[in-house]
Amino acid sequence: MNNRLESLLNLHKKEPDDSFLLYGIALEYVSLKDFDEAEKYFENLLAKDSKYVPAYMQYAQLMEKQNQIGKAKILYKEGIEIAKETGDSHAAKEMEEFLDELE
Repeated sequence: MNNRLESLLNLHKKEPDDSFLLYGIALEYVSLKDFDEAEKYFENLLAKDSKYVPAYMQYAQLMEKQNQIGKAKILYKEGIEIAKETGDSHAAKEMEEFLDELE
């Protein structure tokens, strides 16, 4: 485990509902290629904060890396809707482009 992940996990113990921390932990696990742990943190994050737009794109990309294209498409579609609802047109457009590449 790297120092950054260890620090994030320690902070997470103090603030278990902090979306940014959950997102950071998931990304650290992705960078360490521990995709199962990354997926757990993305799932936890989206369960607690379904409007956290960046998580949809990163989680979908993780699913692509694992050749789970169906799940990636679902995550992109959900992320696009949430991004539009929250007024994040840039993220919506970016996810639409990734989704187009899969279809």
